[in-house]
Amino acid sequence: MEAAEIVSTAHSGNAPSNWVILPLRRNQVLLSVLGWAFGGILGLGLFAGLLSATWPDNFEHGPAGIIITSLLLALCGFIGFGSLWLLVKDGLRLLRADHSMIVITPDVYCKEDGAKVEVVPLEDVASLSARGAKPPNQRASWAMYNAEREQGINEEDQQIAANGPMGQFFGGRRRKPRGPTYVAFVDLRTEKRVVVTDDHSYAHPYELCETLRSYVEARLRRMG
Repeated sequence: MEAAEIVSTAHSGNAPSNWVILPLRRNQVLLSVLGWAFGGILGLGLFAGLLSATWPDNFEHGPAGIIITSLLLALCGFIGFGSLWLLVKDGLRLLRADHSMIVITPDVYCKEDGAKVEVVPLEDVASLSARGAKPPNQRASWAMYNAEREQGINEEDQQIAANGPMGQFFGGRRRKPRGPTYVAFVDLRTEKRVVVTDDHSYAHPYELCETLRSYVEARLRRMG
């Protein structure tokens, strides 16, 4: 299927049951927007306050004062202006939310991001990798992957759990295994890295990664 046909079918509401369709989650992006807005206000407020409190005195009493003050100003400015840039980025994502989704079919991976549509045949998906945060406590209804591959417990976690409540109190809480917030793969046709997601705006990255992996493996088995 062509990219336009895949997108049209996904938007129609009549897609095959074996398609995984993940539209952009507006609430998740809106929370990010609010967070970046707070970060921007806080960072720029600290920058302005620090600048007014230190200028010009801190810049007239030797290199030590100049270096320390400049570093603090740079940190506040980075937080403030960086947050504003991410605020604009996520705000634009909200504006094109109706045309943002990830679609996984038995044959292809497809991502619509505004006017840009990226389609990769599953047999050309390689080096699927993920890194980041904790797996979800419950598996989503759309997620498709083998239960035995969901998440392993490392030896340190097992040891803490085996110690019981007293061991957890003195030795620390049992830490949950970590899963991804960043999911990407290599397109074998171009050898370029394709970023599937770097946040939770479409779905939990762990489940998205493992579901895509299961579709790729199924596709390769069918091809023989």
